[in-house]
Amino acid sequence: MACRMACMPASRWWLRWAVLATCFLLTNGGCAFVTPRFPQNIQASFARDEMRKLTTESLELYYPAQLRGAALRMASRLEGCVARLHEQTWRKKKRDRVLVYLTSSNFNNAYVVPDYASTPQQMVMPSHLTLELFHLFNLGEVDVGDVACHEAVHYVQLQQTDGVWGFLNLVTGGLFQPNSYTESWFLEGLATYYEGQFEKDAGRPHSPVWRGWYDSVVQATGGRLNPGYLSPEQRALDPFGGNYITGMHFVEYLANRYGETKLWKLVDEQGGSFVPPLAVTLRFKRVYGRDIGSLFAEYTQSLRENLQVRERPSAQRTWVSDAGYFSRLASHAASGVTATVGVGRERYTRLTVLEPDGRVRFERPLVELLPGRRWVLGSPTLVSGMSFSRDGAWLYLVMADLNTEGGYTARLWKVDARTGNVVRLWDDVMGMGGSITPDGTAYVFVRVDGDSANVVRLDLETDTRKALTDFGASTSVGPPAVAPDGERVVFPLSGDAGWDLVLREADGRLRWLTRDGRFNYSPRWLDDERLVFLREHEERLQAHVLTVATREVVRITDAPHLVMDVHPVGTEEVVFLNRDGLNFTIDRAPLVPIAPVETGIGAAQVEVAGHAVLAQAPHPSAPSLETEPGAPRIPEVRTETPASESEQAPTAAPSESEFAAFPMSGAPVQPDAALPSSPAGTAPGHGAPPSGPPLPAPQSEQPAPEDTAPPSPSPAAEDAPTALTGLDAPVEAPPDPGTELQILSDEPYSPLERFFIPELRVPYLLAGADPDNTDDTYTMGGLALAGQDRLGFHAYSLLLSFDTREDAPSLSLAYGNAQLAPWYIQVSGAYIRQNQRTDLQATAFASRSFWTTPVTFGVLALRREYDATDRSPRMLTRIVGPEVSVSYFAGEATSYGSTQRGLGMTAAAGVYPGAFLRDSTMGDVRLGLDAFTGGLPFTGRDNLRLTAVGRFLPGAPSGLLQVGGLRAGQIWYTNRESQQTAPLPLQLQPGIAFSEYLRGYEDLEIRARDALIGSATYQYRVPIDYGWASTLWLFPSLFVRDVGVEAFGSLARTDNRANHAAVGASASLHLTFGQAVPVSLYYQYAYRFEQGLDHLHLIGLGL
Repeated sequence: MACRMACMPASRWWLRWAVLATCFLLTNGGCAFVTPRFPQNIQASFARDEMRKLTTESLELYYPAQLRGAALRMASRLEGCVARLHEQTWRKKKRDRVLVYLTSSNFNNAYVVPDYASTPQQMVMPSHLTLELFHLFNLGEVDVGDVACHEAVHYVQLQQTDGVWGFLNLVTGGLFQPNSYTESWFLEGLATYYEGQFEKDAGRPHSPVWRGWYDSVVQATGGRLNPGYLSPEQRALDPFGGNYITGMHFVEYLANRYGETKLWKLVDEQGGSFVPPLAVTLRFKRVYGRDIGSLFAEYTQSLRENLQVRERPSAQRTWVSDAGYFSRLASHAASGVTATVGVGRERYTRLTVLEPDGRVRFERPLVELLPGRRWVLGSPTLVSGMSFSRDGAWLYLVMADLNTEGGYTARLWKVDARTGNVVRLWDDVMGMGGSITPDGTAYVFVRVDGDSANVVRLDLETDTRKALTDFGASTSVGPPAVAPDGERVVFPLSGDAGWDLVLREADGRLRWLTRDGRFNYSPRWLDDERLVFLREHEERLQAHVLTVATREVVRITDAPHLVMDVHPVGTEEVVFLNRDGLNFTIDRAPLVPIAPVETGIGAAQVEVAGHAVLAQAPHPSAPSLETEPGAPRIPEVRTETPASESEQAPTAAPSESEFAAFPMSGAPVQPDAALPSSPAGTAPGHGAPPSGPPLPAPQSEQPAPEDTAPPSPSPAAEDAPTALTGLDAPVEAPPDPGTELQILSDEPYSPLERFFIPELRVPYLLAGADPDNTDDTYTMGGLALAGQDRLGFHAYSLLLSFDTREDAPSLSLAYGNAQLAPWYIQVSGAYIRQNQRTDLQATAFASRSFWTTPVTFGVLALRREYDATDRSPRMLTRIVGPEVSVSYFAGEATSYGSTQRGLGMTAAAGVYPGAFLRDSTMGDVRLGLDAFTGGLPFTGRDNLRLTAVGRFLPGAPSGLLQVGGLRAGQIWYTNRESQQTAPLPLQLQPGIAFSEYLRGYEDLEIRARDALIGSATYQYRVPIDYGWASTLWLFPSLFVRDVGVEAFGSLARTDNRANHAAVGASASLHLTFGQAVPVSLYYQYAYRFEQGLDHLHLIGLGL
C-alpha cells in the first residue's frame, strides 16, 4: 500500500511528519485487534479474585482484595522508586500514573508491556516468587518491592516519549514508544543496574553469584568481548542472557565513567526521535561523543587492563571437568555418592548420580515425553532441596512445575538413588526445597503464601504440613537444613543487611548465627557442632565453616570466581560446584582453613555484653564473620514462633535455581583437627550441641555458665573475627524501605472501567497512484478503534475503511471475553468489499491451554460473492461449520543442538454441512506427528526430525487440497516458475485455503483430496555468536547466531494413487537485527524423482 501525502504549508511540517508516521505504522500492521490482555494464568486469577483499585500520587494499582497488605507494601516500595526515577529523568514533566497489576497467580516473573496499538503500557507484578534463582540474584521471594523497582525503570524509561510520537500517542491513545527501540541490552541493563540503587543493597549488582559468574566469563575471554555479548542470544552467557548480565555491567561502566545524567539524556534523545529504530548508535554519539561500538570497545579495554587472573589454589582439585553451564549438586557424606542435575550447551538436562570414584552410576533425562506425563518441566534452574536419605538409598528434590493454567507450582520427588526411578511425588509444595529429616519421615521446605515465607515440615506419610516459623510479610527465607539430631534447623534469612543464617532450636526459639549480611547462604551440617555454608569473601562466594556454639567462622576455599552447593564428603573434604570459564566443574577441597588474603580491612571496637570485641568495620566486601576468641555465648531470644514437637525437623522449599541447604546424610562427620571444635565442658543445651552422639533435646532451657571457656582459636580465626554486633537481637523482619503512601482512593473494581474509552483511535486518509492506470489516483481512509476494560475481561475492535476504487466501504468488528478465564472467547464479523467481490465472515471460538497444550473449538462461517463480469456470471460460495484443534509437545533442547528429545502431536477436525453450496457434508481431518532425537553421538550440535502428516477431506470436491506450492519466507530467486497441476475453481475459494507444505515442492501445487506426507530432516549447526553494536551506523545491531546445514527427504502420497518424492540439502545463516527480529538467509537445493521436475534451486529470506 503506497502512501502519498497531500501538500501542506511549511509551517505545519510537524503535522506532515506526524501523518507520515501514522501511515508508516498502519501499513506495517498497527491496526485495531482483539487479543488477550494478560497471559492465561494471570487472567484466570483476576477472574477468580475479588479485585480492587488503589490510586496514589503516582500509581494506579489493581490488586486482589485478599492481598491488600501485600499490595500496600509493594506499592510503598514502588512509589519511592518511581519518585527517585522521576528525579533522574531529563524532562521534569508530569507523566501518567504507573498502571500496575498485582496477581495472585504464581508466575515467577514480572514484566512491563510498552504502549502499542491496542494494548496500553502496563506493569504486571506477582505477590511472590518461588524460584530460588531470585535468591541467587539477591532478590527475595516475598520482598517483591525490589522486583517492582526493576520494572519501574522500564516503565519510567518508556514513558519518556515526546516530539512527534508524543503527539501521536496523545491523539491516538498510544501507538508505540520510541524507547522500546534502544534494544534489550540497554533496557534490561539499565533496569538491572538500578536494582542496587534504591536505598538498599539489593538485586544483581550486589549478588556475588552474578558478579562471580560474569568475572569467570571475562577471564575466560581475556576481556575480549565483542558486542555480541550484549545479545540475549549469546549462548556463552546461558542461562542469564547477555542483555541482562553484560548489559548491566556495561551500563554500570557508563554510569561510573560518564555519570548517570547521561544515561537519562540518552533516554530523552531516544524518546524524542522521529524514526526510533534507526540511528540509535548516533544518538549515543551525540550524548557520549562516541557511538555504541566505540563505547563498548572502551569498556572491554578497561576489562583487559583491570583483569586479574585467578587460579585454583593447589589444595582445590577438579573432580568432574564439565558439569554444564548450570547445575545443582548434592552429596551423601557417609558414602561420597554425589548427585547432579545439570544442562550443557550440547547436553540436555540430566539427573546424574556419581559413585565415590567418579564413575557414573546412572543418568536419566528429566522431561517425560508421552501424554499423561506426571510432570511437565525438568531443568536445573527449577530444582532445589536436593537431599539424600540417611542410608543414601533415596534422593529427594523439589522441582518447580506448571499447573493446568500455566502458572507455577512445585512437586517433591522421591528418586531411587540406585536406578533413577521417580517412585513418588508430593504435589503443591509451593516454595523452595530444603532437606529430608534424618529419620526419613518428613521433608522440611520453605512455604510461600502471599508475601510471606516460612519453614514448614511435611509429613511424608500423612501429607500434613506444620509451620516451624511464623514470619510476617516481606521476610525472605532460604532453603533450610535439618541437623543430624533431627531437632534443630538452620536456614538463611534476608535481613536489613542481606542474607544471614538463623538457627531454630528444638523448642522453637530462633537466634542469629551471622548478622553481617554477607550473603551467608546454603548451609549444610558437617556434624552436630558445625555447618559448612557459602559466604561472600572479597565479593566472591566461598565455602566457610561455622561452629554453632561459638559462632566462629573460618574460610576453607579460595575458588577463583564462585562456589555453589558445597557439601561434605566423608570427614576430610567438601565437594562443590566451581565456576570455571563458561561452565561449572565439580571440585573438592580439604576441610582446612585458608590463610587470610584480605587487606585494608578497617576494624572497630564493639561493646557486646560488657566485653570489647574487635569487629570488622561494615563494608560490602569485608571478610568472613568470625567470633572473637574468648567472647561469651550470646543468649538466644525467643520469637513468636509456633511451638514445635520434639520429633519435628525443619525443611526447605522448592525453587527454580537453588542455593538450597542440604542436610548431612549418614553418620555425623567428626570435626577436623585443624578446624575449631566445640567448647570443652559446655553442657549440651540450646546453642551448644553435644560433641558426641546426638542426645534428646532438653525440655527446658539450660543456659551455659557464664564462665564457660570456649576453645582456643584456630589458625583461621585470624582471617576475620566475627562482628558480634546484633547477634543477640530478636530474629524478625527487616524494616520496610518503602515510602509512606498517600492513598487517594481504594475501591472495588468496576467491571467496565474504561471499556468505552478506546485505547486506540486512529483516523487515517491516504492517497496513491492506481497501479492499473498511473494517470489516476485513489484515496483510502478509515477509522480504527480498539478498547478494553482495565482487567481485560471485555475487549473490542472496530475497523471501518473505504477505497475510492470500490463501491462500498468495509467493516470488521471483534469482541473478546475473558470472564470465564482460563477460557478466552472471541467472536468476530466482517463485511469486506474488495477486488470485485464481497466477503461476509463470522467466527466464534473458545480457547485455552492445559499445561502447555492449547485447545481451541468454535464455528467458522464464510460467504463470498463474486461480481458478474463480461466473462463470468455472478457466483456465490460459502462454508460454515464447527472446528476443533489440539496440539501437544514435550521435549528437551540444547543451546547448540536445538531439540534433542521431543514428541509432538496435533489433531484438528472440522465439519461443514452444505459446503460450497453442495448437498453433501464435507469433513476436514488433520493428524500430525513429530519426533526429535539427537543426531550423531559425538557432536551435540545436530538433531534428526521425523514428521508424519495425514490430511483427509471426506466429502470434499476433488482437488480442494493443495499439497506443495508453499514457500517459507520470501523467495529472492528460483530457477523454476510456480506451477499447479490444475487450477482451483472460484466456487472452491470462499476465503480459506486447505493446504499442506511439502518440502522440495515449493514450485508446484499438487491438487488432491487426501494426502499422507512423511519427511526426515537432519540438521547440523555451527555456532558463531558474534555481533556488532550497529549495522552501518544507521541500522540496529546485528548478531550472527549460527550457520545451519540440513539434509532432507520428503515423500507424499496423494489420493492413494500418486507418489511425490524429493531429496535435498540446504544451508542457512541465522541473524538477529535489533536483538528482536530474527532473519535467516538460505539456499536450498532439491531433486524430485518425478519426470520433468528434476532440480529446484531456491534462495530466499526467512523470518
